[in-house]
Amino acid sequence: MNKILVPVDFSNTSSNALSYATELFRGSATEITVLHVYGTKSTALLMKNINSVLEKDAKRRMDELLENVQKKHPDLTLKTKIIKNYAVSAIASLGDSGHYDYIVMGTKGASGLKEVFLGSVAGGVISKTSAPVIVVPAGYSFRSLEEIVFAVSDDPFSDANLLEPLRKIATMHQSKVKVLHIADKKTPQIEKALTAIEDLNPSVDYAFGTGDTNKDLNDYMMKDFAGLLCLIRTKKGFMHRLLNESVTLKQTFNSPVPLLILHD
Repeated sequence: MNKILVPVDFSNTSSNALSYATELFRGSATEITVLHVYGTKSTALLMKNINSVLEKDAKRRMDELLENVQKKHPDLTLKTKIIKNYAVSAIASLGDSGHYDYIVMGTKGASGLKEVFLGSVAGGVISKTSAPVIVVPAGYSFRSLEEIVFAVSDDPFSDANLLEPLRKIATMHQSKVKVLHIADKKTPQIEKALTAIEDLNPSVDYAFGTGDTNKDLNDYMMKDFAGLLCLIRTKKGFMHRLLNESVTLKQTFNSPVPLLILHD
């Protein structure tokens, strides 16, 4: 059974991420835990009363949200968690617990990839958890996963087993997988990525561009029709390059599709 954690703050963005999760894992045995984290910076004298109000309001809104989801998906198994904590640490901790296969989160239309990963709750969670994270752009509507793009660096990963979440989704949707290497020239290291998922019969594509990885990846995804982009987070890998290159307003990566982030 797939066990999915979906944090919500009752915004349209988080509700949309929940909707995406229900569609992504539809047709498979799935249990979705909908999480709301609340907190207050009030003084100690006021904290107890305010927390009580926040918790009561959260329960009401959670009931309304789940009622709407259950009407559309009556066979879906839904659980809820409402906890008082800091959002990033609470979500990351639950991701590290081993109880969930994926975390699915929305992101509020950040202008670029740096903003997605460094300036949002989703970014904080990605930097702190070891669980696979699916980041859903605000307003994105689920569409058939006919193709998944798996973007890799010269040295893509150390352990092929970390690709299991990618394999699971690709198998579930019978998706074609395209391994994308953005580089100055072809390199034999790309074979490592191809061998690790050879059972999925991946194709390979190279994007020889400007040397600005953000711009090159953005340009590629804007003309590709993939339904999901998979990236691996490493200390010296592809995402390290993405987050450390200079970024301008005209050279940012604002993903048109959801991102699947795996951790090496």
